[in-house]
Amino acid sequence: MRVGWLVDTRVLRKLLGWHEKLSGVKSKPYSSGKIDWVRFEDLKRSEKAVGQVYPVIKNAKGKVLDGIHRKRVNPNWKEVTLPIEDDLQSLRMRVHLNIMRRKILGEEKRDWIQEARRMLQERGLKGTQKEISEALGMTRSWVAKYDPITHEEHSKLLRRNNFFGYNVWGFKDEGWRKLIISGDPNQPDKEGYHGHTPSFVIHQLIKMFQPKEVLDSMAGVGTVGYVCKQYTPKIECDQYDLYPYPEYGVEEGDAEKVQPGKTYDLIFNHIPYLAMTKYGDHPEDLSNMKNADYYGKLNRIFKRNHDLLNEDGIYAVLVGDWRCGGQLISLTSNTVLIGLKTGFALQDVAIKLTGEMESKSLQEYRAAKGGYLAQTYDTVLMFRK
Repeated sequence: MRVGWLVDTRVLRKLLGWHEKLSGVKSKPYSSGKIDWVRFEDLKRSEKAVGQVYPVIKNAKGKVLDGIHRKRVNPNWKEVTLPIEDDLQSLRMRVHLNIMRRKILGEEKRDWIQEARRMLQERGLKGTQKEISEALGMTRSWVAKYDPITHEEHSKLLRRNNFFGYNVWGFKDEGWRKLIISGDPNQPDKEGYHGHTPSFVIHQLIKMFQPKEVLDSMAGVGTVGYVCKQYTPKIECDQYDLYPYPEYGVEEGDAEKVQPGKTYDLIFNHIPYLAMTKYGDHPEDLSNMKNADYYGKLNRIFKRNHDLLNEDGIYAVLVGDWRCGGQLISLTSNTVLIGLKTGFALQDVAIKLTGEMESKSLQEYRAAKGGYLAQTYDTVLMFRK
C-alpha cells in the first residue's frame, strides 16, 4: 500500500485518538533504545480490542519510520509505505509521526538533532540550528532546546572549521556512500538497536593539527618535506633517514638518535613492516631486524619522539600488518601497545586505502594461495602526549 508524500497529520492524530479511546491504552513515553518503556502486553491487548488501527509507516527503502514496537508485537502488522527515499526527508517524517502521537524523551530528540546535523554536513552544509530547523520542519526554539551542542559551542566549532571528514582516507570524493551495501530490510528487530606514504595522508594531518614545525625521521624520498613546502606560510620540516637523500632535503640520521635541538608540533614516521621490504644494509635499519630487535628499537624510537614532541603535539605513525608463514603479524596492534607503554595516548585512528599497491592480480593470487584476505589498507595511528 502506498500513499502520497504529504500525509495529513490531523487524520493520523484522529486515528490515534480513536485507538486510545477504544482500547483504553494511552501512549507511553519511551526511548527507541530502551524497550523497557514499552508495554508489549498493552499493545497486544490493544490489537485484540480494536485491531491494527494505526499502521507501521515505512519509507521507500523499507526503513521503519514509525511502528517498530508494533512490528515486534506482530511481524505481520499492516504497513503503509511512503514514497520517500531521501534519508533527511525520512528523518523529518519520523520526527513528526512520533511527536504527534506520544511523549518523546529528550534523549531521543537530541539523537534526532545530531542525526540531522550529520546528514546536513555530509551534504556540504554546516548543520546549524537554523538549517536543522528547516530540514526537520520544527521551530528554531525547539531545536535550540534539545540540541546537545549549545549555540555558542557550535559557533566556535564552525569558526575553527573543526570537522575533518571521516576516518577512511583515500577516496576522491564521497561517491563511496552510494556503494555501501544496505542491511536487509526484512531482518527482524534491527531498527531498534542501535601503502610509500601518499601525500594526501600528510595533507590531512596538516589540516587536522595545523603544525608549524614538523619532523620525519624515517623520511625516505622526502614526501613530508615536499608537502610542507606547498603551504603558505611554508611549514618548517626537518627530515632524516639512515639513507640520506640530500636532493630532497633528507639528512642522514637514525630515528632513535636524532638531536635537532628543538621540539615539534607534528612528528611523522612510516615504519618498515618488519622484513616485508628490505631498504638497505645499514645495521640499524628496522627492515633488517628480527622480532625482538625490531620491537626493541621501535620502542626506543617512540621514546625519542616523545621527548621531541611539544606538549600539544601529535606523533603520527603509518603502519600495516604483514602475512608471513601463513600467519598474520599484527604490527598495528603491537605499535599501539608500544605507544601506550611509552606514555602516549591514542588520539585517533584512520584507515589509509592502499592505491599504490602491487597489481591487483598479484595481490589476489598471493591471498588465494595463502588462504587469507587481500590487504587493501594501512593504518594511521595518531598519538598525543
